Amino acid sequence: MTSRVSLTLAICVLAGVATLVGLARSGPETAAPAAATAAPATQTETTTAQPVGGATITIDNFAFESGVSAVAGSTLSVTNADGAPHTLTARDGEFDTGLLGSGESGDITLPSTPGTYAFFCELHPSMTGTVTVE
Repeated sequence: MTSRVSLTLAICVLAGVATLVGLARSGPETAAPAAATAAPATQTETTTAQPVGGATITIDNFAFESGVSAVAGSTLSVTNADGAPHTLTARDGEFDTGLLGSGESGDITLPSTPGTYAFFCELHPSMTGTVTVE
């Protein structure tokens, strides 16, 4: 029994020493590149985040989500949660998602001029809504 404990303890000590040797070998030469690779990860998060003031609209049960406001020039994400295809098309032609099938999403860039913009679905013109651009 004592030899098994000693063998287990020896294996643990050797594993610890191997780990320390590996850390010692990664001295300053490899520490700098590790820091350099950490910075782009933060940068990637920043560039993939939704723009400040972005908004979303969900289409469901042949209706648009209402009361949406967003910052001028920001992205509006539109998700079709309905069983039928739809569009979100500005009455004045300023923006259009194109055809969104069931479960599909699309993004549009909102106008840079503040105001309230009316939209509708080209396939179902009785579906209407507005987005307030601030």
